[in-house]
Amino acid sequence: MKDRVAILGCANASGSHRVKLTLVGKSKKSRCFKNINKTPLPVHYMHQESSWMNSSLISEWFHGCFVPEVKKTLKKLKLKKGNFIDG
Repeated sequence: MKDRVAILGCANASGSHRVKLTLVGKSKKSRCFKNINKTPLPVHYMHQESSWMNSSLISEWFHGCFVPEVKKTLKKLKLKKGNFIDG
């Protein structure tokens, strides 16, 4: 049995801000996460039949993972948010 996963990492140029890794697997409910609360894990888990990144997953990741984490960091640092986050 072969399993595939894709991993997406994201950080700013200096490395001072890193977004949690995103793991893309085949299954919506992967067996490795059975009976585990995924919220406190150090990764975001997404699924796609081929375990590859595609435009819909990137869009879902951007709006559902990246933007909330950046907003939280900007709020923590008491900085104003840029227009790219609202768009």
